[in-house]
Amino acid sequence: MHKMTWCLVLVLLAAGVRAAPPSASEPNVKKWQDETGVWHYGDARPVSPDAATNSAADAYRRGDYPAAFREYLVWAKQGDPKAQTIIGQMYLRGEGVGQSQSSAIEWFRRAAMQDNAEAQLQLGILYAANPGMTPSQREALLWLRKAAVRGSAEAQYLLAGRYAAGQGAPRDDPGAVNWYQQAARQGHPGAQFELGNFYASGRGVSRNDKEAAQWYRKAADQGHAGAQFSLGAMYAAGRGLAASDPDAAQWYRKAAEQGHAEAQYNLAVRYLNGRGVAANPQEAFRWFRKAADQGLGLAELNVGRMYADGQGVARNDVEAVQWQRRAADRNLPLAQYYLGRMYAEGRGTTRDDREALQWFRRAAEQNLPLAQLELANRYLEGRGVVLDEAKGTQLLEQAAQGGHPEAQIRLAERYLAGRGVARDPRIGLDWLRKAAEQGDADACYQLGAAYARGQAVGRDEGQAAAWYRKAAEGGLPAAQQALAGMYATGVGVSQDDRQALQWFREAAKSGNAEAEFNLGVLYAVGRGTPRDLAQAAAWYRKAADQGFPAAQLNLGLIYAEGQGGLPKDEAKALEWYRKAADQEWPLAQVLLGLRYATGRGVPRDDRQAFIWFEKAANHDLPLAQYGLGMLYANGQGVIPDGIKAHQWLDLAASGGYAGATQPLAAVAGQLTEADRAQARQLASQWRSTHVRDAKPN
Repeated sequence: MHKMTWCLVLVLLAAGVRAAPPSASEPNVKKWQDETGVWHYGDARPVSPDAATNSAADAYRRGDYPAAFREYLVWAKQGDPKAQTIIGQMYLRGEGVGQSQSSAIEWFRRAAMQDNAEAQLQLGILYAANPGMTPSQREALLWLRKAAVRGSAEAQYLLAGRYAAGQGAPRDDPGAVNWYQQAARQGHPGAQFELGNFYASGRGVSRNDKEAAQWYRKAADQGHAGAQFSLGAMYAAGRGLAASDPDAAQWYRKAAEQGHAEAQYNLAVRYLNGRGVAANPQEAFRWFRKAADQGLGLAELNVGRMYADGQGVARNDVEAVQWQRRAADRNLPLAQYYLGRMYAEGRGTTRDDREALQWFRRAAEQNLPLAQLELANRYLEGRGVVLDEAKGTQLLEQAAQGGHPEAQIRLAERYLAGRGVARDPRIGLDWLRKAAEQGDADACYQLGAAYARGQAVGRDEGQAAAWYRKAAEGGLPAAQQALAGMYATGVGVSQDDRQALQWFREAAKSGNAEAEFNLGVLYAVGRGTPRDLAQAAAWYRKAADQGFPAAQLNLGLIYAEGQGGLPKDEAKALEWYRKAADQEWPLAQVLLGLRYATGRGVPRDDRQAFIWFEKAANHDLPLAQYGLGMLYANGQGVIPDGIKAHQWLDLAASGGYAGATQPLAAVAGQLTEADRAQARQLASQWRSTHVRDAKPN
C-alpha cells in the first residue's frame, strides 16, 4: 500500500510542474502557462494582445506582417480568442502567411467557441458568402446570431438582412426589424437606412413616414449615400417631413457626389426643370452623363435626348443615336420609340423605315402609348406600311386606353365622324372628355364646342364656357377667343366687357386674327375700355395683315373717314375693301360696288358696280340687292330688265331695306301682271335656294 502510494507520489512529483497551477498563497510570484500547459515562474510573459500596445501590434502597424503573425500565433496557440481572431484575419488576407480561407475558418472557429463576437461575425460572413460551403447557410445564421446576441452591430445588421431575404431561415420581417433596430441604435448607418426602408414601406412594422425620415437622416448624416438619396426623395414628396425642393436637391447632391446613380439622375432632372436649384441644362447634362456612365438606362435615354435636342450640350445626332440605342437595348420603351424616330428621320444614322418600324413595334408591344400612336398614324395613312384602317384604329384605341390625350382626341374624332368605326357620338364624346380631364387644352376646347353646338350632348352654354375656360387657361388661343366672345355676348356667363377684353387680348398675344379684330372692335366702341380709335386701328391692321376680312373692311372704313390717327385716304380704303371683297365678305363687296357706282375714290364703272353688287346680293345683303335692282331698272352696267329689277328690289324690301319699297312700286307699275308674277316667282326661288347669311357689322 505504501509502495503504491509512493509510486503515485513520484509520478505526481515528476509531473508536478504541469499538473497544477501555483498556490493562491503566492500572489506576488510571476507565473504564466505556455501553450503546452507548462507553468513558468520568475520571468515575465509577453504583453497580452488585449493590451493597447504590444510588440505584435507594433509590428503589424509598421507593416512587418511576418513578425506580427509569429507573435500573435504564440498567443493564439495558448488559446487567446482575440489573437486567434487576428490570426484568422491574417490568414484570410494573406498577411505574413499564405492566404488560406480554411485556416482562417479554423482559427475563427476556435475564437468563436470562446464567444468572441468578432470571430463569430467573421465565421457568419464567410459561410454566408460561400453558399456551397459545408456545413450550410444555417451555419452562417447560427454564428451571426451568436455575434448579434453579444452586441455586434455588424452581425445584427447582417442577421437582419438574412431574415429580410429569407436566407438560411424563413423570411421574418418583424425579426429583421428587431435586429435592424438593435444595430441602428448602435449607430450602424446601413441598419439605420434599412430600418428607414421598412418604416417607409410598412414592412414588418406599421408604415410611418416620419419614423422613416428620422432613420434616413441618421444614416445620411453619417454619409450613407442610399440614405441621402432616400431622404432627398422624402423631401421631394413631402413624406414624413415638410416638402422642400431645395432640401431634396441638397440631399440628392450629397448622394450624387458619392456616385449614387439614381441620385445623379434625380439631381439632373432638377437642374433640367429648375426645381430646388436654378435651371441649368449644362449641369443637368453633366449629372445625366455621370449616371449614364454607370449604366442607368433612364439616364442614357436623357443623354440621348439632350444630344438630339442640343440641350445642355452641342447637338450631336450620332451621339444621340448611340445613347438611345444603349437605353433601347435595356428594353426601355421610350428609348426604343426615340431611336425609331431617329431612324425614321435619318438623324445620326441612315434613314431606314424598316428599322424605325421595328423599334416602334418593340415599344408599342410594351404598351407605350406614344409608340402605339405612331404606329396607328402610319397604318391610318399607309405610311411605310400597307394602309389598314382596322389595325390603325386598334392601335389608336390601345394608345387611348393607355391615357395618351392625342390618341383619345383622334379616336373621339373618328367616332364622331364614323371613320373606321361605326359612328357613335356618345363614345366619341366620352373619349374627348377623358382627354379633357387630363388637361389637354385642345380636348377641352372641342368639348366646349360640342356643348356650345349641342353635339352628342344637350346644348349647355354654361358647360361650354367652363370647358372653354379650361382650354383658355391652358393657353389655347381659339379657346381664349371663344371664351371672350361668350363674355362679350353674355352667353353661358354673365356679360362682362372687361373679361372679354382680357381674353381677347390673351388670344391676340399669340396672333389670333379673330381676337385681334374683336379687340379692335372693343376699342372702337369703348367696351371694357375707354374708346380709342388709334388702338382700334392698330388691332384691325394686325388682323387685316393676316387676311382677316372683317378687319380689312373696318380698316378700310377708318381710312375712308380718316379716323384713329390715320389720314383720310380713299385709295387705301379701296385697297382694303377689295382685299375683304375678294374673300367674299358681303359688306366689303357692297361698299366696293357703291364706290364704282358713285365714282368715289375710283373712276365710275357701272359694270364693276354690277359685278360687286351681284356678289353681295347673293349673300342676301339687302343693300346690295337694292343696288342690283336699281342697276337692272336703269340699265347701268347691264341690259335693262324690269323683271330682274323687280326680283331684286322685292328681295331687298323683304330683307328689311326700306329704301327699296318706292322703287319696287315704280318698277311694278311698268310691268304686266304676268311679268310681276314671274318676278315674284324668281324671288321665291332665290329664297328657297339661299340660306340667309348673318349680316356682318
